Amino acid sequence: MAVDRTPTPAEFVNRLTSAFEERGRPFALLRLLQEAEAEHSDHALPYKGYWAISNALKCLFLETTALVNDYRSKPGVLMPEYYALFVPKLVHNFSTICAAEHAAALGYPMQGFTLLRNVFDQSVLTSAAAQGMVGFYSLEGVMPGTPLDPRQAKRLKKQTEFEVRRKFTGDDCGLSAETRAELDVLDALYDYETHGGQVSLADAMPWMNGQEGLRVVPEFKERRMAAFFNRANECQWMLHRLLPFTQAVNSPFPETWGSKWRLLDESFHYIVRSLTDQLGKRIGAAIVEFVEAKFPFSEKSGFPR
Repeated sequence: MAVDRTPTPAEFVNRLTSAFEERGRPFALLRLLQEAEAEHSDHALPYKGYWAISNALKCLFLETTALVNDYRSKPGVLMPEYYALFVPKLVHNFSTICAAEHAAALGYPMQGFTLLRNVFDQSVLTSAAAQGMVGFYSLEGVMPGTPLDPRQAKRLKKQTEFEVRRKFTGDDCGLSAETRAELDVLDALYDYETHGGQVSLADAMPWMNGQEGLRVVPEFKERRMAAFFNRANECQWMLHRLLPFTQAVNSPFPETWGSKWRLLDESFHYIVRSLTDQLGKRIGAAIVEFVEAKFPFSEKSGFPR
């Protein structure tokens, strides 16, 4: 309905609040969503193994950024030019994992799953640059000393991504055939859900077939949460493997940091591998082979000069 004049901010809020009020309670139907989210979160919290390793990574990441800030604040410290862009990229991946985790815990695991797609891809590209397979600038489509041409930048960026894919999961990756097949399936699942929510549509089949009502509020489904937890662990491990590159080669982090990094790395290896050893799912062993081959870093790694 059109209005004769522009409402004041208070009028704008009051009109909407009044329209969706029930028995004096503003936006009363939201309680259905909020109660379902709280119940879903209660079901997600008992997965103590996942939360222990996830929270440990959060603590190590926060400790790492504190060390980075302290190091960068010292006078006369010089770091390679790309370092100032590299570290925020890791922070972005960390924040995306946290956001995905919150979404999943509240009842939206497949939406969280789609956020992990970018974390996976960006981690792969960053690892390739850290190993010198491609240049850090080419990841952004930039050629230093050359005027920026948007079309040329887009072309270079795509060429770089294609080259990395070929070396990491393609014909020149050197991984076993079994691992490549598992990674292809994982890649397809990411694409199916990210572009069109095709995996999630399976949950709506009973409604499509007229067998039950359409459910909108979150409902805990163990298989969906398990899928999210597994994919999150894999992305967390890749991020973890890149953390040592936040330290300068000539100024390593304290040994206590290295000990924590090693403990967490062993824990990721165990929890990812357990998908194969305990549940018989080949993706666990495939991810272990992939991470160890394509993220071959240790606590002693440092940002390339």
